[in-house]
Amino acid sequence: MRILVVNPNTSAQMTLDIARAAREGAQPGTEILCLSPEHGPDTIEGYTDETIAAYHTVDLLAGERSGYDGYVIACFGDPAVAACRELVAAPVVGIAEASFHMASALAHRWSVLTLLPRLKPVLEDLLLRYGVERRCASVRAVTLGVAAAAEDHERTAELLLPEARRAIAEDGAEAILLGCAGLGPVAAPLSGALGVPVLDGVSCAVGLVEALAARGLSTSKANAFAAPERGPLVGASANLEAAYAAGSGDS
Repeated sequence: MRILVVNPNTSAQMTLDIARAAREGAQPGTEILCLSPEHGPDTIEGYTDETIAAYHTVDLLAGERSGYDGYVIACFGDPAVAACRELVAAPVVGIAEASFHMASALAHRWSVLTLLPRLKPVLEDLLLRYGVERRCASVRAVTLGVAAAAEDHERTAELLLPEARRAIAEDGAEAILLGCAGLGPVAAPLSGALGVPVLDGVSCAVGLVEALAARGLSTSKANAFAAPERGPLVGASANLEAAYAAGSGDS
C-alpha cells in the first residue's frame, strides 16, 4: 500500500516531523511518501494562510493523481480536503476529521489542544462543519507559534500539559486531540503524563486511509465529490489544467 501525505505548508522541519509520525503510525508494508508544496505559507496560522495553502495543496495533489492507495492532508484545519476528493478516486482523509472519528470511538467527550488563541475560532468552525461540536468538550490553545513548536518538542509538551490537565479537570474531556500536524512528537509524553488517550491526527489519518483502502473503498463520485466540471482555467498550473481536462484521477 502506498499513501501520499501532504503537508500543506512549506516548512521543511514540519514535513520531516509529519513524515516520521505517519511512518510510525502506518502498518508494516505501507509505503509513506510525504510532500509539501513549493509555494505558500511557511506555517498555517489563520484563515488567509489556510486559503493560500489550500490552493497549493490542490495543485500539488493534481500532479500526484495516480500510483497511491490513499492521501492524507496533514494540517488540522483540513484545508482542501473536499477539493482533493474531487480530483482522485482513492480516499482522501484530513487529520482533523480522522482524529474526531477515532476520539469519538474512545471517549464520550474530548478536547482539542492547539497553538495560538487565534486558531480557536478556525477549529470551532471546523467542528461545526463536521457536526461533532457536541462531542468536543473544549478547544484550548497555548501562546506558541507553529514554527516554535516544531523547533522544541520538549518545551511544547511542557506548555500543552497544563492546558490538557485543565481540559480534563474543568471541561470533562476524556481524551485529548493534538490540533496541529507538527505535534506528533509530543503525543506519547502527554499520554503518559495524563493517563488518557492523546491522539495525533497524522497517525489517525494514516490508519483510516489504510482501513478504507484495505476494504477496496473509494471516494463516491455520485454528487459532491464528482470531478470538476470541464472548462477553461485562466493562469492555472499545468497540473490543474490537466486535472480539469481529464476529470477524476484513476488512483
